[in-house]
Amino acid sequence: MNNLLDASAQAQFRAVLCRYGVSDPGLWEHLLQVLEQRDYARDQRIIRAGETPTHFFVILSGLVRYYYASPEGKEWNKAFFREGEIVGSLSAYLKRQPCTYTIEALEQSHLVAVPLQVLARQPGPSVQMQGMLDKVTREIMLRNESREALLLTSNSEERYRWLQENESWLLARVPQYQLASYLSMDAVSFSRIKRKLGC
Repeated sequence: MNNLLDASAQAQFRAVLCRYGVSDPGLWEHLLQVLEQRDYARDQRIIRAGETPTHFFVILSGLVRYYYASPEGKEWNKAFFREGEIVGSLSAYLKRQPCTYTIEALEQSHLVAVPLQVLARQPGPSVQMQGMLDKVTREIMLRNESREALLLTSNSEERYRWLQENESWLLARVPQYQLASYLSMDAVSFSRIKRKLGC
């Protein structure tokens, strides 16, 4: 399951972190010593609710979802992420508490696992990792606020149109019942809206 990154995977990983301002050569050398590639099968869990995460991940290929589950097994999708994005439980890391949701591969996925220790506040290159953490935190806050407003103020058709306009890539890769959960509607309503809109 774990192996060193080949040149192509290293380039993908570097490109993602460079978007967040991580560029120090010494830091790159350190990261290459501590990270590992992990491959997950479809429906395999990456982090389980109740676990205390030890890593964050960069998706090289594949698709993952975050979801909450009730004791009875009912699930609610929180978010989806694809290749080129960073995933993990930021709230669990910041609060030093177990993760409250599960992260699962929806497709066969190839991820780079990075130990959370690299985010520890220290002088030197790790300041860039803190800068990355700040930017990721901002992105997540804005994403969650936008989705919260959507779910609280929009009807089902408006939610579907929002999905088309903002995250249309999900429509080709995620089963309808999963998308219905993501938009806080049942699968029948989701299918009816698709037909109504001629999708």
